[in-house]
Amino acid sequence: MPNQKILVLTEQFNNQSPLFDPLRSAGYEVVVNETGRLPTAEQLKAMLADNVVATIAGGEPYTPEVIATASSLKIIARWGVGYDQVNVPAATSAGIPLAMAFGENHESVAEYAHAMALSLACGIGRRDAMVKSGEWYFDGFHPGLWGRTAGLIGLGRIGGAMARRLIGQGMTVLVADPQLSQEAAADAGVKIVDLDTLLAQSDLVSIHAPSIPSTRHMMNDEAFAKMKPGAIIVNTSRGPLIDQAALLRALKSGRLGGAGLDVFEIEPLPENDPLREQSNVILSPHVSGMDRMAEELVTKRCINNILTWLHGNPSDLVPYVVNPETLSLKENTK
Repeated sequence: MPNQKILVLTEQFNNQSPLFDPLRSAGYEVVVNETGRLPTAEQLKAMLADNVVATIAGGEPYTPEVIATASSLKIIARWGVGYDQVNVPAATSAGIPLAMAFGENHESVAEYAHAMALSLACGIGRRDAMVKSGEWYFDGFHPGLWGRTAGLIGLGRIGGAMARRLIGQGMTVLVADPQLSQEAAADAGVKIVDLDTLLAQSDLVSIHAPSIPSTRHMMNDEAFAKMKPGAIIVNTSRGPLIDQAALLRALKSGRLGGAGLDVFEIEPLPENDPLREQSNVILSPHVSGMDRMAEELVTKRCINNILTWLHGNPSDLVPYVVNPETLSLKENTK
């Protein structure tokens, strides 16, 4: 009988990586996506049909149709913390737990968001380009961030890690988050405000909210018009939270001082997208959570989640699974 397979579908690994040795030692054939691209839904269907019992998932689409054809699939272990590309009800109906790597790369994402904000506020990108082009002159005072006000949309793990960095550099931190209690806000050293107040008072707005129907295009023309003139916006969360056409209008009008984007409505960002031409925009290819520490920690969590589900105690997965009802299904079959 052929070995059961585990697919590693993220874009950053190769088959030689020793990180997956625990899966090989457990008797599984590990197949790593080395194409540099995520599979489409049709490609994923074909891949999952070949005796695949688990995946370490990137951002490939687990649609109801994909899940319905994956007869051998027992668990999806998501490399990261977002799961908007997985149809959770379909996975739940199929008895497939969606296990996340919560708590492993939030510092990485926050550090990246902070770096984007600092680079924009200090004009590092444009000054680097100036000197490299052979020029040398004073191009005006940059706004900076210390002593100013930051607004965080969402204060989960990543938002909390961002808040610590901003407070450490002397910023006042406002937070708009309907789930945040006054006690938790006090512990984090932040102030709860409504979104309109946050937009009006913040020199930096950093987005750390999930991509759900109610947050789609929450940053639109109306929201940008409410922002403090010259403010900076950073998004390392999910692309659909920003209406990119509205963002472009706000940048071109001079309303915004700059934008740092690691995520986009369409990924990869189309080659002809006008955001690529804006000098006050920093763009990166959805990599904010991928520092060397996260590479090891997130991968180990995915592997542990898979092996725990296939060979261990399902209750150990409770902190990581977004559809915990699937765990009781397995418990009841023991």
